[in-house]
Amino acid sequence: MAAEKSAREAVARIRELPTLPVVLGRVLSIAADPEASALDLGRVVTADQSLSAALLKVVNSAYYGFYRKIESVTQAIVVLGFFEVRNLTLTATTFRTLAAGNSAYDRRQLWRHSLAAGMAAERCAHLAGKKISGCFESGLLHDIGKVAFDMLYGDKFVQAANRAHEQGVPIGEVEARTFGMDHAEAGGILGEHWNLPPSVVEAIRLHHQPEHATVDPVLCAVAALANYVVYPCGFGESSNPIPPEFPRAAAERLGLTDAACEELVRELSGYEEKVNEILGALEGE
Repeated sequence: MAAEKSAREAVARIRELPTLPVVLGRVLSIAADPEASALDLGRVVTADQSLSAALLKVVNSAYYGFYRKIESVTQAIVVLGFFEVRNLTLTATTFRTLAAGNSAYDRRQLWRHSLAAGMAAERCAHLAGKKISGCFESGLLHDIGKVAFDMLYGDKFVQAANRAHEQGVPIGEVEARTFGMDHAEAGGILGEHWNLPPSVVEAIRLHHQPEHATVDPVLCAVAALANYVVYPCGFGESSNPIPPEFPRAAAERLGLTDAACEELVRELSGYEEKVNEILGALEGE
């Protein structure tokens, strides 16, 4: 009964969080629109001076190593390509929207995990030979329920994470006892509140249970596998002491063998420089 009461309270409070910022909503719409062009993306980004500055700082970071400075969003799209700039823009707007503030929770570690998961999701789809809409954003946003808990409950969420470590159990188990739901369900509720695409909401909500997906089981499988493969690459998440179990059903749905998953882990292990450079540039904003 107590868990049910906690869940009702958590649902109500999540739905009282601010709605999605207009610019992030527009970028997500462009990301979901197969007809969207580089011009569409450029107009949205250049209309927000702060976002433009953040994007250009990332593009001019040491990771990309251009011999001359990239001066405009249009130029960034030309040299990096539409999809890379789109993903960087999604990353910048998301991290700015969900800034840590005075939180005691290690939000930077979460961002490392989330960004790596976004990259991993795209690689999963590529290796599977499938064109799947929403991969990067599903990986990037799969753990936003933890941010919701941190924003709403602060110390209580940090205490839940500490208990998970002390007991050596997945954070989701402690969240369910503490809040009446785990971060996956909280993330799904926040995704609905933000009017994210139903397929992305489902991928967030079921990234630990992809076998229950009905809207877009393939995207959900991608999110689950991406969340799994980043842990052995050193992109774990600090609140969770237990790496997720290998989502075999998800890998099978994507047609990926154990050897393909192992190759994916080896590939993603080389992403640390890129992830750190992007986050470092955004933290300097």
